[in-house]
Amino acid sequence: MHSSDSDILPRWRYQPRRYRIGLVVIVVVSACLMAWNLAKGGDASFYEASARSMSESWHAMLYGAFDPASTVTLDKLSGFAVPQALSIRLFGMSTSALALPQVLEGLVTVWCCSLIGLRWAGPGAGLVAAAAAATTPIFVSMFAHPMEDGLVTMALTVALLFFHRALLTARWWPLLIAALFVGVGFQAKMMQAWFILPAFVVGCLLSTKGSWPRRLYRSAVVSATAVAASLVWVLILQLTPSVDRPYIDGSTSNNAFAMVFGYNGVDRLLPHAVPGAVGGSGVHGMSAPVFFAAPSDLSSAGASLTKLIDPLYVTQVGWLYPIAIAAIVFGVIHWWPRRAGTPSASFAMLGVVTVWLVTAAVVLSVAHTPHTAYVAAIGTQLALLAAVGWKQAHRLLRAPRRRTRLAVCLVLVVQAGWSVLLTVEGALPAVLAVPMVGVCGACCVALAATVWRTSSRPSAAVPRRNRLAASAVPLLVAALILSGPAAFSLQVLDPSRNGTGGDAYVGIKPVRTEATPASFRPSPPQLWGGLVTLSPKVGALVTAAHAAGGGLNGRPDFVTDSWALAAQVIDATGDSVLTDGGYSGTVPVFTKERLEDMITSGTEHLFVVKEEAPATDPVEETVRNSSCTRLGTFSTGIAVVGQKSGSFVLWNCS
Repeated sequence: MHSSDSDILPRWRYQPRRYRIGLVVIVVVSACLMAWNLAKGGDASFYEASARSMSESWHAMLYGAFDPASTVTLDKLSGFAVPQALSIRLFGMSTSALALPQVLEGLVTVWCCSLIGLRWAGPGAGLVAAAAAATTPIFVSMFAHPMEDGLVTMALTVALLFFHRALLTARWWPLLIAALFVGVGFQAKMMQAWFILPAFVVGCLLSTKGSWPRRLYRSAVVSATAVAASLVWVLILQLTPSVDRPYIDGSTSNNAFAMVFGYNGVDRLLPHAVPGAVGGSGVHGMSAPVFFAAPSDLSSAGASLTKLIDPLYVTQVGWLYPIAIAAIVFGVIHWWPRRAGTPSASFAMLGVVTVWLVTAAVVLSVAHTPHTAYVAAIGTQLALLAAVGWKQAHRLLRAPRRRTRLAVCLVLVVQAGWSVLLTVEGALPAVLAVPMVGVCGACCVALAATVWRTSSRPSAAVPRRNRLAASAVPLLVAALILSGPAAFSLQVLDPSRNGTGGDAYVGIKPVRTEATPASFRPSPPQLWGGLVTLSPKVGALVTAAHAAGGGLNGRPDFVTDSWALAAQVIDATGDSVLTDGGYSGTVPVFTKERLEDMITSGTEHLFVVKEEAPATDPVEETVRNSSCTRLGTFSTGIAVVGQKSGSFVLWNCS
């Protein structure tokens, strides 16, 4: 019945005031951590350029173009950049405007975790889930920077929230909304959004409502809807005539499916597996995974099968491993169906979160991981399992058998020891590490003393002192679980420890040298600002191009063979710069014939070419074989693959 939904689905506004105040505090602290250095949250110039271009043109936004003239797309679907582009249109171009949407996505993620925890295991678990998400280091850094991982994380967390609602109510509409949000996640980071689909299938099969054929039907519908929602934008790109849309980067055949499922999909595991994709070549080349990254070679950690326990990654996402594993064990024992075929919604939800965690962990382990933010794919699951682990630990610490209580204490001691180990591995500054270790130690001692003295007698017969001690157990368990990631995440108050838009990371990356780690120096909050400007060297090149007629009458500033140069100009000015080669440098955006036609027709006459460009470079070949005048060589300081100088030559071919 529709009127029963309010009874089935707890809401925060109906919870006691102390829980509502606690949630507000968690959300505010989370917002502060993510936004503390928001004005320094940029640095991924390739993707910033697309957001700026999409803010300049609705056509560029529709097709996810890299440049305002919409000649080439990003090397991935650009749904993640749509909120950034809208923010730039609203607030103007700045680092803070770029990063603000990710902060909002982070707060939505924290809120959804709190609501899932509330409905799964009560208000206390909801607060623990929210706090765990708010203090997961990779979340704190990732949601403070403009990058695609923020939107996919939020979208899948929202999808899980609605799927949980479907489990509780047996209604269709939450199931379909969950599938649609998987599609939203796909627009942000493509096939990573599908990590959750096996979990949804398992959840439908474990559902308490309906016969087996009905459960199979529900799983088929949610999967098909999610896939259909995922492919909408890909189909729009592919079905639009090539003359009316940008060239598809990541593809040598101008094919959106090759870019999505080859370059950004299968080719990450099997290079050259998908025809027409750039996978396995150039800067995108992927090496086969290795079983173990040598301690002296952290550069190989991203290809290691053990990366999720490597110091480079585990300090960013792995603080809750012990309690999450314990939660799965405790949950299976507690919620295991007592009668065949009648599992509870809680058991089904445990299956969903566990399967999602395992699927994401397996894929991350076997796939190359070029950026630390990839491990955020297991952050939501760990936060929710930590909340369940907290709830189950609190329950079992009141068990009649002292042996059971001591076993739970042992699990919590392992969790505390793991946090101390990661503190050492992550080189946490002493000013943060010492209090954290002290909290863990004090909680372990207090829990052990409380559990040892706890009686199985009714609470009325227990001395008041013991009852008060027992009432503190939930807070002690929560402090023990969360003190490690919370202390580690506080490092983002120091802008040098907050990562970048190119690689979200909290702290100082581990290095195999004897150098002393940089000191921890919190800065005042820098919430707004960060104007994007041209460097003086690139500015000199742009000035010379403008003096030669570039940018006049709606024409591009120039045509170049380097996205790194084009991105800087687009980021700072919003001017159109035509770019050949795409991100990998191997994508045939412009043929030699088309470049020559530009010169002949007079639509473009300025070309900027890498000084050490190979003879096969179409732009280099065009200017070499045409009657072009060399206007000068400009040392830009831009790192260019394949050359040392970072210099570019400006040519006038009018």
